[in-house]
Amino acid sequence: MTRIVHGDEVIGAVATVCLAARRARAAERPGGHDRLPGLVGTSPPWRVAVSRATELARAAEPLLLIGEPGVGKTALARALLDRRGAAAPRLVDAAEQVAGEVPGWCRALAEGDGGAPPLLLRHAERLGQSDVAALLSLLEERPAVPLVATHTPGAPTGPCLSRLLDILSARSVTLPPLRERVEDIPALLAGLARRPSPGRPPLTWSLDARRALEQHIWPGNVAELAHVVREVAERRRATGPVRREELPYGLRVPPATRRLSGMERAERTAILEALRRHGDNKVRAAESLGIGRATLYRKLRAYGMDPA
Repeated sequence: MTRIVHGDEVIGAVATVCLAARRARAAERPGGHDRLPGLVGTSPPWRVAVSRATELARAAEPLLLIGEPGVGKTALARALLDRRGAAAPRLVDAAEQVAGEVPGWCRALAEGDGGAPPLLLRHAERLGQSDVAALLSLLEERPAVPLVATHTPGAPTGPCLSRLLDILSARSVTLPPLRERVEDIPALLAGLARRPSPGRPPLTWSLDARRALEQHIWPGNVAELAHVVREVAERRRATGPVRREELPYGLRVPPATRRLSGMERAERTAILEALRRHGDNKVRAAESLGIGRATLYRKLRAYGMDPA
């Protein structure tokens, strides 16, 4: 809902109606959502997001994909552009701060270059001032431009970038984090595993290991899960399904056995992340946290985590 203000008086409002319920029902029906190659997931939150994005991507107009780091925004963007059948997109990662890439693309479109490829813009929240100015100018002249951008909320934005994101938000889709689609984890495990070497069986997972993965909060989402799959595949020497004991320490531990305060949850998460980052080495994890090893063991016991 956007208010219309004249002077100091609110004289009206503009409401954007999103038929989410209808799309959700269509996405939940078998075959009711568009399947895109390379994407894995059948959970309702994921199917609704993909269905909505596919619907918007039918028109060669700007599309904004929003979500936490690692949820699959770039993978979805590539799949949508491939589905359009257009030329290979021009990929620009604003986090890499490559000067002139976005303005050059904008000039090619503004000058009527019909051969200009679509732009896949990653990390729109990291755009520089000249890039934002070029995109705003182009959108004023040509609102329907072949642009798919990804945005990770959280970082503060200036007024110009906020204006750009507001314009793009009219055609935006928010992708669900992995913790809201844990039923997709078994399919993701199969899709993320590398093809086994000749003579070796494919990587499989025990029920106990899958339950441990489903209980994790996944701050890094699908990208973090992919890292875990690679790490387990490279380190294991056993045969048969992966057991819970073979998972990184932060994934082996069960959820907290009691209700934690906000400070305790943050501390527990920091400890698990330090253990994951240092390959379960408790001495190095304690050093990175600035605490002694005895303190780390005490906190592991306090939070119901086996310090062995």
